Amino acid sequence: MKKWLIAIVVYIGLIAVCCIAIYAVPYLGDKLERTYIAEYGSIDVTDEVSAFIVRDEKVYTAAQASRIERIAEDGKLIIGNTKVVELTPDEEAIKAEEEAAAESKSKGKGKGKTGADQNKGRYSNIMAELGDSVTDTADGTSKNAGYVSYHVDGAEAKLSTNAIDELTYEDFRDLTGRSALATPKSKCGTGYPVFKIVRNGKWYLVYYLPVEDSGKYYPGDTVTVDMGGQPVTVTISQVQAGKKNAKIVLSCKSFFDGFLEMRNLDTKVTVERADGLVLEDTSIVDAPDGKRGVFVKDKLGNHVFKPVRAKADDGRKCVVYSDIYVDDGGNFVETIGTYDEIIANPSDDDIKSLEKTNPKKEQDTSQDQPAGNTKPVTGEK
Repeated sequence: MKKWLIAIVVYIGLIAVCCIAIYAVPYLGDKLERTYIAEYGSIDVTDEVSAFIVRDEKVYTAAQASRIERIAEDGKLIIGNTKVVELTPDEEAIKAEEEAAAESKSKGKGKGKTGADQNKGRYSNIMAELGDSVTDTADGTSKNAGYVSYHVDGAEAKLSTNAIDELTYEDFRDLTGRSALATPKSKCGTGYPVFKIVRNGKWYLVYYLPVEDSGKYYPGDTVTVDMGGQPVTVTISQVQAGKKNAKIVLSCKSFFDGFLEMRNLDTKVTVERADGLVLEDTSIVDAPDGKRGVFVKDKLGNHVFKPVRAKADDGRKCVVYSDIYVDDGGNFVETIGTYDEIIANPSDDDIKSLEKTNPKKEQDTSQDQPAGNTKPVTGEK
């Protein structure tokens, strides 16, 4: 009987120990000081975006029903007054269009329009959207220089570089959320699209970010965009901040495979990239004198404050200069070095110690900001 009692007591004791291990130890662990070693590395400040492609295009339509022979390759860069397709008048088709127009007129419909004007087959909606913005061609010659494309979607007239400022997010979404149709290869009716020319020049990527995420973008700065697997450097053209979202406009010149048929580009934009000592953002504190820095644990276990200056920040970690940096006033400032032991989460006592050693006084603190152009450690400029 006593053995059973002893077993029960031991069992309860083990359960109690497990409870302490599960609940009490982690709590105490949270209270313990955590440090890490400052090591050399790099940080990319990036945004994953779904961008709208805006470019200048001109759609060419057949002046009469024709048989088609493509001469220029899809995607080929041509000069002005170059023959893109060979158009041979299709007499039977022309006659059929004239008969359809006459029949429509006799019934009081169409108001004298040709059969082609009344019906452009699967291109009807596209041509209705393009309206008078198209250019007729009788022989298949392009007046414009640029890249040849044999795809149209009807957004060519509205989605132009001149319209960027007026277009809203809903406009972009509507104009780009459609499938492109290939132009006819062998035969076409009057007014059918036969090719398109995309201007060889500046085009734009437009995307939207929450306002709080747009502070790192400045017109005139450059960023890197992943285009078809290749990093391409482009310029920030505009940043238009609204109440909740900001419209970011990047100007580009590089073309890539598949570009001529695309209206959207899901990509990664790298705003900043920097190499240096990597710190956790939670380590960084503001001293009363305006300096921003971290606490380093020395060999005696003391917490020593050292100023830092950030190069880039991704919202969780930042890259800072090592050993020494030059502040905005041209002064050399001693900072942390490789393998310094950094306090991950400075305590209230650490912060209070700065008030004792660095009493508040009037001074110009701009030279001690962590990054150039008074850029804070959060990565915003």
